[in-house]
Amino acid sequence: MAGQQERGRREAAEPTLGAAMAQRARSGVPLTPSFAAELNDLLAATYGSIDVLEGQLLNRGHGLDVSVSESHLLDAIGHATLHGAGTISVSQLAEAADIRVPSATAAVNRMVAKGLVEKHRSAHDGRRFDLTLTHSGEAVFRLHAIFHQHMAEAVAGDMTSEEREILLEGIRRLEHFYAEAREA
Repeated sequence: MAGQQERGRREAAEPTLGAAMAQRARSGVPLTPSFAAELNDLLAATYGSIDVLEGQLLNRGHGLDVSVSESHLLDAIGHATLHGAGTISVSQLAEAADIRVPSATAAVNRMVAKGLVEKHRSAHDGRRFDLTLTHSGEAVFRLHAIFHQHMAEAVAGDMTSEEREILLEGIRRLEHFYAEAREA
C-alpha cells in the first residue's frame, strides 16, 4: 500500500510525455495541421529510408551479414579504437549505444561469431573485455562512415552556414524530444 502511494506521488510530480509536448507546443508558433502532417511523414519516411539503405549497403551491396544495429555498434567501437582512446570495453560500448550491458554482451558475441569483432581480456582489469575490430569489422566501419558522409553532403552540401545551423538546431530539438520521451 505504501509503495502504491509513493508511486502515485512520484507519477503526479513527474510531467508526463503529453504534458511535456503540450508545454513545448505552447512555447512557440502553433503548427498548422498540414505542416505537422508533412513533417511527420518526412521524418518517418527518412527514418525508414536510412534503415533500408544501410541494410542494403551492407548486406546486398557488399555481401556482409551485418544488421543496422550491429553497424552502429561497430561504428562506436571503430570511433573509440581507431579515432579515440584506443580501447573500448563492453560496458563502455553499452553506455555509448544507450543499451544495457547484457544486450551489448549478446551483440558483441554475435559479432565475434561473425568475425567482425575480437574480445581481449584487459591487462588492467581481468573482469573487463576490450574490443577491437577485425579487418572485416573495420571494412563495415568504413562503409558505414562513407554512407553517413554522403548522406550529410546530400542534405547540407549546398546550404549556407546559417541554413546548416538552423538544420542542426531543428535536429537537436528532435533529439531532445526523443530523450525526454525515453525518460518519461
